[in-house]
Amino acid sequence: MTRLAAALLLLCLGVMAGPAGAADGCGNPPLPDSPPERVVVVHQHAIEILLALGVTDRIVAAGYLDDALPPDLQAGFDRIPVRFDRYLATEAVVGLLPDLVLGGFAAAFGIGGLGPRETFAGLGMPTHVLASGCMTAGDDPVATAIADIRQMGALFDRRQRADALVAEIEAGLAALTPGPAVTVFIYDGGEKTPYTVGRDGLLTRLLARAGARNAFDDTPGRWATVSWEAVLARDPDLILLVDTAADPAPLKERRLRADPALAGLRALQTGQVATLAFSETVAGIRTGLAARHLARILDAIRPGG
Repeated sequence: MTRLAAALLLLCLGVMAGPAGAADGCGNPPLPDSPPERVVVVHQHAIEILLALGVTDRIVAAGYLDDALPPDLQAGFDRIPVRFDRYLATEAVVGLLPDLVLGGFAAAFGIGGLGPRETFAGLGMPTHVLASGCMTAGDDPVATAIADIRQMGALFDRRQRADALVAEIEAGLAALTPGPAVTVFIYDGGEKTPYTVGRDGLLTRLLARAGARNAFDDTPGRWATVSWEAVLARDPDLILLVDTAADPAPLKERRLRADPALAGLRALQTGQVATLAFSETVAGIRTGLAARHLARILDAIRPGG
């Protein structure tokens, strides 16, 4: 019996077993002792880390992108044998015989995801969620992103490349220097109620480094659902539109301007509206780039900009 046939048989029988060894804070079992050779990876920031480390040849399937990949990573992504828009079925993942199933967020193994972690564990297929995808209150997203990059660099024996990626992040952070106070509303999506970045989000931390303030930095969580009444009451100096393929920034801006009450927001009246890619709001290799973009945006709207 081939390994694939055996795996599919066990899957059909519903064989499950807990992962060997102690789990970490994300519920991850220990990573493999040797560099994986058949990786299924889901969520853009996780994919970008592996592509940037130069291990494209180890990826058998990847998907669930939120926006465009950086040009220097697109060619590597295009060489991945199986590329998908949304989660693969569990049977499809198992059929690829992965020696690591990697998720950027815990949702990879939740309801509607790739499948339960226990299922993959029972088939001898290790799973892992990046630390940036399961942060808790008070965790530093920048430090977490760096830890993820170094961990993946060590796993795939790409430590020097990981060090270079970390150096790029640190150089980007240096671009954020304190300036006059600016209040920023980060609009990720939502029509009846807006979805924004909360107290523990990456952008909240980056804005604070530049002397700016997330309008909802008093709201718990990395992401939060608030109210339009609260947005109107806080009347931000700047609106930062999060750009995604499913809900592009221009559509978000038209939505805001079409509402008579929201159209009166100071930021819309003065044209202080900027865009940031969704992937720059998630802790990962683009954190330094996000810092540089925020620095340019803030410099442009501050006096003398």
